[in-house]
Amino acid sequence: MKDFIQVWFTGLINPFRAFEELKNKPAPKWGLWAVLIRFVVTSLTTTLALYLLGRVPFTPSRLTFLANENYYAAEILFFPIWGLTIWLLMSGIVYIVLSLTGKVSDFDQILNIVGMGMLIPMPVVWLWDWTMIALNGYQMTVMAVTHSIFALWIVILYSIGFKRILGLRILLAIGLSLTISVVYISLATIFIR
Repeated sequence: MKDFIQVWFTGLINPFRAFEELKNKPAPKWGLWAVLIRFVVTSLTTTLALYLLGRVPFTPSRLTFLANENYYAAEILFFPIWGLTIWLLMSGIVYIVLSLTGKVSDFDQILNIVGMGMLIPMPVVWLWDWTMIALNGYQMTVMAVTHSIFALWIVILYSIGFKRILGLRILLAIGLSLTISVVYISLATIFIR
């Protein structure tokens, strides 16, 4: 676990080195751990805090069977499952695109790249979200702008991982990173509040 944490925090200051180290780590085990940590910690901190403070989502639920008043309570439970599902979907898209273009790829390594790419920025994201909740600054405009910056950071991380571990050309790595990020954001607008 010490190696995992070391690679994770190295990614905050030197993502090139972090993904170089990730290349030789257990795949897809580390990707799975990364996704579980990201979504379970977020559920048990950010989402739970919003629920306990009686906050309701910025926009009405698109899942009509969940009332806005109960949305965060339900999200605490389904967010980790959603995280695992989106991780598999995004990794699957990368694998299929690479297979269709004739590129040799390792699905386990893709799972590691996507998982670690999702986790690396989270200490900063968590600290930001918790601070905004504590200061009552957790407002739609502020969160939309800052989380867009965090999403761009993740695109850069995926691109570095695809380049370093899979040896992809940079334009292909960026294209795949943008594609899976659009998928993530599109589905997040439906399920995550």
